[in-house]
Amino acid sequence: MMKRTTTPVIASIGTLSLLAAASVAQAVTIEVSAWKGNDAEPAGMPELIERFEAAHPDIDVEFSYISRTDTDIVLPPRLQSGDAPDVMMADMPLVKVWSDAGLLAPLDKGTWFERLSPAVSATVGSGDEVYVMPLEVIGMGNYVNMGLLRAAGIEEPPTTVDALVEACEALDAAGTSPMLLTGGFPAALFVTANGLEPDPSVAAALGAGESTFEDSEAFAAALGKVRRLAEAKCFDPKQVAGVDPWSTALAEFKAGNFAMIPQGAWNILDFGKVDGLDFVFAPIPASADSGVALDLFGFGWTISSQSEEPEAAKAFVDFFTGDANLQTLLEAESAYSPFADGSSGMAELAAPYDAARAAGASILFPFSVLQWPKELEAELFDSMTGYLLDIEQDPEDVLVRWDEIVEDQ
Repeated sequence: MMKRTTTPVIASIGTLSLLAAASVAQAVTIEVSAWKGNDAEPAGMPELIERFEAAHPDIDVEFSYISRTDTDIVLPPRLQSGDAPDVMMADMPLVKVWSDAGLLAPLDKGTWFERLSPAVSATVGSGDEVYVMPLEVIGMGNYVNMGLLRAAGIEEPPTTVDALVEACEALDAAGTSPMLLTGGFPAALFVTANGLEPDPSVAAALGAGESTFEDSEAFAAALGKVRRLAEAKCFDPKQVAGVDPWSTALAEFKAGNFAMIPQGAWNILDFGKVDGLDFVFAPIPASADSGVALDLFGFGWTISSQSEEPEAAKAFVDFFTGDANLQTLLEAESAYSPFADGSSGMAELAAPYDAARAAGASILFPFSVLQWPKELEAELFDSMTGYLLDIEQDPEDVLVRWDEIVEDQ
């Protein structure tokens, strides 16, 4: 009888072990940092990362949540020491600083770049290289509590300043506080939208000092409109000047204590969770019937020039150029696609804002596309608070300070 041997079986097991080891060795890990993806602002990130890993079983994603404020503090030392995440969320101010320092890898101008809307492609592709793949354009407009407006006899959200004045007078007569045009961000949105409405193309010249705010009739008129709204009892300027636009103001609107507040579309989902809050997201009231849809270039993905896994990092970025994947983020953010052929993540209650964009009344927020220097943003916010505290001051005094900031850059 021939002696039975187990050698072939042992060899097979050994071969399988080697293959398994080789498979594990081929798997790579990339670190992705973002200021979206936590419990407060998930932006669909947990689902999208899981979906990406399922589509790319050879790539593991190590996700690092870093707030936008902390990004300025945490990532520069890591970038300079060669320990940066492979993929980093960035807005245009960050892209400018990091790319100028040679810390970002240029991205291939593939079909995704050809699909970008003209305004976005002009922003990200203004130089010889492209360093960011855009993810969203998000609206900044006027939240309107339609329940309160209807109770005052008003059926449509105001899209002109004249209509806004009429609405404020009716709301005030009905015992309702009309508007929370707080100092800082909300007031700055109103003035920027109205100042650029007559000629959006002048934004770059103002930011470069080739034109001046002091000589701008449109911006002088915009500040005059703020005074007109105060006179129409849309708000008490001294009372609202110091209200925190990021916490107190939002809570007041959600509680139904004010009928209107200029803010970003990123609040839509949070406001939508409030039972009985009947609101719409509308454009910022201006001169034209359409109002102004003030769009913000939100953020995109960048790749570190020092990444040890550039192909895996590129695969992650490319994943978000797919409409189905990007749509998950857009719906979570209530944002628009940066692609001309892309879909929208905006809810039906944003139909008034959608209509303004469809009418060609959208303007890109100058700070988000580097037309205005970052230092001007802080001055703009501060000066609007100061203007509300002294609404009778000469608008020229405010505009001169803006020009001084631009001149110093």
